[in-house]
Amino acid sequence: MEEHKIIGKAIENLFSKMLILNTQNLNISEYNKSYIQKYFKSYSYYMSLYSQLFLKTFKKLTKPVSECTFVDYGGGCGMLSYLAKEIGFKTVVYNDINRVSVHDTQIISGSLHIPIDYYISGDAEEFIYKIKLLDIKPDLICSFDVLEHIYNIESCITTLSKINSDFTLLFMTSANPENPFIACRLKKLHIRSEYKEVVNNIRKGDIYINTSFLQERREIIGNKFPELDVREINFLASKSRGLRKDDIEKMVSDYIETGEIVYKINHPTNTCDPYTGSWTEKLIDIKQLKYFIKKINLNVELSNSLYGYSTNKLLNIIKFIVNQLIKLSGPKCLFFSPTFTLEIINHSNKL
Repeated sequence: MEEHKIIGKAIENLFSKMLILNTQNLNISEYNKSYIQKYFKSYSYYMSLYSQLFLKTFKKLTKPVSECTFVDYGGGCGMLSYLAKEIGFKTVVYNDINRVSVHDTQIISGSLHIPIDYYISGDAEEFIYKIKLLDIKPDLICSFDVLEHIYNIESCITTLSKINSDFTLLFMTSANPENPFIACRLKKLHIRSEYKEVVNNIRKGDIYINTSFLQERREIIGNKFPELDVREINFLASKSRGLRKDDIEKMVSDYIETGEIVYKINHPTNTCDPYTGSWTEKLIDIKQLKYFIKKINLNVELSNSLYGYSTNKLLNIIKFIVNQLIKLSGPKCLFFSPTFTLEIINHSNKL
């Protein structure tokens, strides 16, 4: 297929540019230096998934790539943006909530000689405001491993649905709750984040700290409500798992006033950074999310992906067998899949 050739060539071009990229000499954060190195070391793994994501985008296009506007939503160090540009999208818009990442991506983009057309910082509300201001009409909004970190997914999707153009939204995530092996691994990560430590993830401004989410919630509550005793602080910290600082303080304030706690997290292990609201690989209730999306008059489908191959021959045999099972199960079966992709099209289009 022509799309396979286009994507494959873009992946080769990007790799050749990354080969001569000296990240240590770039004036970027250590955080994004480590991410660039991670992508480089596991390039075939990530590009296998990116390739599948872009094949999904080609199927959604109603006009040539050279006429389309592509949005990399929650772009991190910008890999999806660079690849979109190499593929030949007319306009590429990079977005991230972290201003440090926006700054770093501009520097990385310049060093790779892959110019990105627009850089937009901020959450969904800020993003919508700025693209309307710039009169940008996205054809595609894509992201990789972002959905599972968004604090309020329903609010985010509702906000993005306000875009004044027909668009397709594709969120690919490796936090697949339908795959029991992935779910088991991520639950262990949740428990570690909640009760033990979180390495370079809890952020106050741009400062990273390594204590547990539970400990940080205790600190937030104790600092804001010094009249509470240790027993009450521990109780409220436990009950506020999955809330961001502003919502934690509201929950505690309501509790002091009424003696009741209305909030309840409907998952045994999901937990989030109490400062940023970023979830630790959230295991999403897919059925409930699909119901919500349909309720706001958007078309929604889920699709799976295949495992990418590596230099490990034994592992490749296992992956080949699993990939055959995925193919036989059909594109909507997520049980064996390494990822799932949430595909949303506004109600004026058809899936």
